[in-house]
Amino acid sequence: MRSPLRIRETHHPILYEIDTRSWLGRLSREQGRHIGLGDIPPAALEPILATGCDLVWLMGVWRTGPAGRALSRSLPWLKAEARAILPDFEPADVVGSPYAITSYEVAPALGGEAGLSRVRQQLAQAGVGLVLDFVPNHTAIDHPWVHRQPDWYVNADRQRAEGDPDSWFTVRGDGRTHRIAHGRDPYFPVWRDTAQLDYRVPELRAAMADVLRQVATQCDGVRCDMAMLVLDDVFCATWQDRSTSPASHDAPAGEFWWHAIRHVRERYPAFLTIAEGYWGLEHRLQQVGFEYTYDKTLLDRLRTGPPEAVGAHLRADPDYQRRSVRFLENHDEPRAASALPRDRQRSAALVAATVPGMLMLHDGQLDGARVRTPVELGRRPIEPPDLELRSFYDRLLDALGGEAFRKGISVRLEPRATWEGDPTHTAFVAWLWAGPRRSLRLAVANLGPTTGRCFIPLSFPELAGRTITLEDLLSDARYVRDGQDLVDRGLFLELPPDGHHLFRIRGHLSQHPD
Repeated sequence: MRSPLRIRETHHPILYEIDTRSWLGRLSREQGRHIGLGDIPPAALEPILATGCDLVWLMGVWRTGPAGRALSRSLPWLKAEARAILPDFEPADVVGSPYAITSYEVAPALGGEAGLSRVRQQLAQAGVGLVLDFVPNHTAIDHPWVHRQPDWYVNADRQRAEGDPDSWFTVRGDGRTHRIAHGRDPYFPVWRDTAQLDYRVPELRAAMADVLRQVATQCDGVRCDMAMLVLDDVFCATWQDRSTSPASHDAPAGEFWWHAIRHVRERYPAFLTIAEGYWGLEHRLQQVGFEYTYDKTLLDRLRTGPPEAVGAHLRADPDYQRRSVRFLENHDEPRAASALPRDRQRSAALVAATVPGMLMLHDGQLDGARVRTPVELGRRPIEPPDLELRSFYDRLLDALGGEAFRKGISVRLEPRATWEGDPTHTAFVAWLWAGPRRSLRLAVANLGPTTGRCFIPLSFPELAGRTITLEDLLSDARYVRDGQDLVDRGLFLELPPDGHHLFRIRGHLSQHPD
């Protein structure tokens, strides 16, 4: 089953996220019958595979429990939001959070283990790997461990729990009463459908490492939810003043992630790990073993600027850049089509897609979906596709399939001023990709609020003495330039706000100009 996948053969992988429950529900309505993971028609996978993705992330396949669903259905804000986006909303549309997990078994309604194995085989036949969720910080409140191993969770005494009743729940286990914390991000309200695991307990750490290795038998990689929350110092800072657990004053025995990832790779050396991480802790997560980490900073800077901040962020260490996951949206973020003006959406998409690292696409993004659907809903609204935006993405993804991006190396270029006193070059971002047969691609975007000018340095002696053609793969633009001038001065560009190009550079070096 573990045949070679494209992810190990590319320098610039693409991950495609799907909300599994709403996707299968839509397929079931279209087919007029129940569609589980084992029944997916090949035609339903074709548009996903046509993106050239290397990985498909099936978000939300694991078992959840009745307690989480009941809690979700009781939330007034969720019902109000559901009615706003689903005119024909029914209570059954609320299926609960996929991150309140009772077991790392595939939900029977989604097709169970056999169904997951079948879709994994379908993807593998196309060279595409399967990514699933791993949620380290917490379990569902009705997970079996809550009653069988209550000391594996953060506990409090009666006085502390009664002083903050929304943050704790009470269970009976091992003949005692336990007041267990709900899972939390320290900067937000608690997740009331979850129970907070205690990473100061050695037995819990070992058990979760075993769970991760069990998950690795069912997929090719994991996206680890809120991975920074179980870093030793983050966990202790979050809980040292909030709990009275027996382990509350014990220091953890080394970073959990280092041990857990090593534990998995002893058996599955090629297993891929992706961390959802924030707060400037992404590099630390890479250091403790993650191959890739989220890059929310790039998204924030593309949304709100200033443009110089984007360039500054992309000057980080090259290895860090190569291991960053770039995205314009995911299930936690507003839809790009609603959060960004049309021109900025395209220039931002070009930047996210052509800087080093992994590109993450979200189902619906390519068609311009505007409605962010809460993960607690099992259905999303039907929206008409934006055909113009889809055409842009088709051209962009087709370009990314070339060997310059797939197997090449990337070089960040520093745009230069066209004349003294004109600072508009600082708003430009430019990257050059060179393939193994010296195929060249040049991505350039003006992220500034005004028309900008710059020279893009192309100091390659091989260009001298040649006539160079630059063809924009995203439009019909085509420029012919003197190679010596490109070497001496650089490529002059004048672009409007959010103007951009993805050039194929021809006329150099070899008989393989692509």
